[in-house]
Amino acid sequence: MKFLRTLVALAITVCVALLAVAIAGYGSSQNMGDDAKVPAEVFEPFGWQASVTKSAPGPATVLVSGDGWGMQGPVYTKVAVVAESGVYRMLRYKTDVQTGEDVLLSPDGGEVADALPHQIVGPSGSPTTPPKSVEPEIWITDLVTGKSTRSTVPGTGSARPIAWSPDGRKLLVQVAAAPDHGPWVGGDLNLLDVESGDVRRLAGLGSEPVNRANLAAFSPNGNRVAVQVGDALQVIDLRNRTTRTLTRLGADRRLAGIGAWSPSGDRIAVLTLSGCTKLCTRDALDDRTWQIDEIDAQSGSPSVGGFERVTGSAVRVLGRTDDGELAVVRYRPAEDLSSDTQGTLFVDGDVVEDTDYAAVGDVELLGLDASGDRRTLIELPPGSRHVDVAADLVNDDRFDGRSSRPTPFPAPFWVNALAVLVLVLVVWFALKVRRRARA
Repeated sequence: MKFLRTLVALAITVCVALLAVAIAGYGSSQNMGDDAKVPAEVFEPFGWQASVTKSAPGPATVLVSGDGWGMQGPVYTKVAVVAESGVYRMLRYKTDVQTGEDVLLSPDGGEVADALPHQIVGPSGSPTTPPKSVEPEIWITDLVTGKSTRSTVPGTGSARPIAWSPDGRKLLVQVAAAPDHGPWVGGDLNLLDVESGDVRRLAGLGSEPVNRANLAAFSPNGNRVAVQVGDALQVIDLRNRTTRTLTRLGADRRLAGIGAWSPSGDRIAVLTLSGCTKLCTRDALDDRTWQIDEIDAQSGSPSVGGFERVTGSAVRVLGRTDDGELAVVRYRPAEDLSSDTQGTLFVDGDVVEDTDYAAVGDVELLGLDASGDRRTLIELPPGSRHVDVAADLVNDDRFDGRSSRPTPFPAPFWVNALAVLVLVLVVWFALKVRRRARA
């Protein structure tokens, strides 16, 4: 009898404790301090983690996407948003997405750009999907308010964001005919003023497939853009509206990524690929070697020195610190990734780009410096395939911050309802057992 009473008391205590934790989770920010830092480790979010639109997290430090259980679902692919405050929230999309390519975090971490369908709050206060524009569209989501706004870009086809300007006021946007699978071909590179919505065409991208992860990069002052058109590395001066070809890269070289410019703006990083390019197995693709060197931003001639070589199916420079350390995303190939006699990459018979969601098995974010030192900048959760970090934090080398685990609440209505139901059933059962013990 005493044992049953103790069991009932314990069950009720556990239920009350769980309810208290759930209530405390609402609005809990787990404040990491006044100075934002990128956490040393990102954890797997809960599958039902609250969305940005329902519970805006504030400025973010890092975005992560992949196929972990917390980032995949029967309807949505999700992007984990890790806020400066330490809270985790989700961006939800009805298609596979590549963080840092499809979904771009602004330099200050306050906004996210993408070109995917969005819901907005209608006049009734309920979410509604607006009619698709006849022109390509870009969406900007404010992480402080959770609201999304749409801008259109003149042209035909589809749009996708390429890179934010350092001040976060402008966005490079590619417009082209989107294929069902694989890399986009050609199209136009445009400059979108995020506040006014004004758009200026900067360059035609030719008629060859485009490596989006290595397509274009703003200079540190935002006055110039480096863009790869075919094998030509061009520099566009946004002030005087001139374009010149800096150098020819050749077949196995490419712009290093959105963080290719040196902090002083006098050098641009390029990648040189060595290893398998045709008839490659997954293992051969994983053994590819990428040499990161720099060229002079005025003459196009090689600069002295370079960085340690990196292996992997693909590499992208995300940014660099004021001290010159590169933040490098290293991609590992998916198990079923291979290439044909032309070097075209395939997964399950579908053509893919080398950083496509289906082409990537997992990803790492590394720090490289010219002395050859290497470090892991963020420990990412299992299943991570793509990552993006607020550029301002990369520039200031604000890594190794405190890590915060996601909390299960706030949660969607169905999770809240299920939690309450379970608590009610436990209490009901405990009371029923107690009444029987007294009988």
